[in-house]
Amino acid sequence: MDSRLKEADVVGHVQDMLLDTQDVQDFLDELARFSAESMSGPRGQIYCGITLLRHRSAATVASSSEHAQAVDEIQYQFGDGPCLRSCREGVLVHVPDFELDTEFPDYNDTVLKNGMRSVLAVPFELPGADARAGLNLYSEKPNVFDAAAVESAVSYVRQASKGLRLAVLLAQRTDNAANLKNAMASRTIIDMAVGIIIAQNRCSQEDAINLIKSASSTRNLKLRDVAAAIVESAGGGPVATHFD
Repeated sequence: MDSRLKEADVVGHVQDMLLDTQDVQDFLDELARFSAESMSGPRGQIYCGITLLRHRSAATVASSSEHAQAVDEIQYQFGDGPCLRSCREGVLVHVPDFELDTEFPDYNDTVLKNGMRSVLAVPFELPGADARAGLNLYSEKPNVFDAAAVESAVSYVRQASKGLRLAVLLAQRTDNAANLKNAMASRTIIDMAVGIIIAQNRCSQEDAINLIKSASSTRNLKLRDVAAAIVESAGGGPVATHFD
């Protein structure tokens, strides 16, 4: 890391990114680019990828460049690698030189063919246990990540984790709010359809609900879609709720 980039600078910059980006994906992309820029220095360019492990499925959710993306995704072909292990076990994984490493032989050969010689993978601290993430730093040179570089990377990730945790929490709350809004809208449309069926057929509420469920099963459609069709047919236009 550039010695001029102090911890306070990292926190401030990450906070600015949170305010300036539109969503979590934009934030992650900016974080990957900023990380690569921050870690690069006199010893050469550093490439960065961010791995997210969720429900036992891993993916590179952001990268500093297309080359970084391609290199980061190599590990998924083998089901193991420095970055995956860092995420799964929550530990720092350092490979100083892929030509000398014996821990990930098949992975190492493929990474070398893509021009990389060393990697440093540092886990992020995220809330909860359903998602884990790691910052993956690659170099085209061996032994780039010495003790000082490792210490700087760990410090950097510790500070950047604060912004990432906030971004994840905001995304979860947005998703929860959107799900609640959709559920309320669906319930409203279904209730409208039930009322129309009761009025048209002079049946009970239970009978009306069963008719909608039967149509849903027969047509292989969601309850909301069947209900919307009933309401549109009765009203002569598309359905809209005050939740939309």
